[in-house]
Amino acid sequence: MHKTLAALALALTLGLLAAPADASARGLSFGVHTPGDPFAGNTDQIDSLQRDLGRRIGIVSWFQNWGGAPWVRAVQPHVFNAVLRSRRRPLVTWEPWVPGGGKDQPQFSLKRIAGGAFDGYISSWARSLRRLRSTVYVRPMHEMNGDWYPWGGTVNGNSPALFRAAWRHMHKIFERERARNVRWVFSPVNEDWPMTRENRFERYYPGRRYVDVLGLDGYNWGSSFPNFGGWRGFRKTFSASYRRLSRLGPQPIWIAEVGSSGEGGSKAAWVRDMFRTAPKMRRLRGIVWMDTVTPHEGDWRARSPEGTAGAFRGGTRSKR
Repeated sequence: MHKTLAALALALTLGLLAAPADASARGLSFGVHTPGDPFAGNTDQIDSLQRDLGRRIGIVSWFQNWGGAPWVRAVQPHVFNAVLRSRRRPLVTWEPWVPGGGKDQPQFSLKRIAGGAFDGYISSWARSLRRLRSTVYVRPMHEMNGDWYPWGGTVNGNSPALFRAAWRHMHKIFERERARNVRWVFSPVNEDWPMTRENRFERYYPGRRYVDVLGLDGYNWGSSFPNFGGWRGFRKTFSASYRRLSRLGPQPIWIAEVGSSGEGGSKAAWVRDMFRTAPKMRRLRGIVWMDTVTPHEGDWRARSPEGTAGAFRGGTRSKR
């Protein structure tokens, strides 16, 4: 078979060229986080999910922490290259902690990060990412306006001012290392917790010069979690925080984490409403679905319950 035709056939097999008939001209990039990919050095699970959903997956999200085993602390070029080879955008959430160690981890305080305690480590990441010679998206210290991570502004001796200082310090190291291919994603959770004036996510914003993408995390927790808002549609989940975020700067906006429970309503209907509502959010350029089951939280998987996967078909055209 001719090389061009062979490439076309492969793309069609993987669903890479599929576009819904009612796609809008503006479009959104759709992404997922699926445990396992791309750490194995491939995107097999992502490709399988893409076929089942009938929607192009253009962003691959995963998490790496600063503490723990070297294989997860350091940049793994094969992981990034697996995503880049699949013609998708890599989005790595970069977390200063040892997972499972709780929020009280003083070794990862914002004061220590801003003060230079991790400069060698940060520099090594900058150099490694620069060598990839492709655009990558890094989301450091997400959900900083919550109180469940060591970098949260109300725990571990932290503050919004120290968060801004730590972020700018890291960014300057990347500039010094000439890692110009890195895009920085500022990603608070949609509701400040605790809900105080001092903890509003606007106070954490490091400034336009230091942020390339404005992000939001938010979930429909369903009826099993009334303390987290219960069952809420996509619009109610994000509308207020989206307006607040839009005022911070002119950057594109991504919903960097989203998922819906199936408890208390139709998850499939929730997903369809998400794709109907998203084009009305004119700054929105990306949606990243959390295709996971989280103990004691929820089943966010795109294929669960039965019938949900079909809700991802059609709607907004998914860009690379």
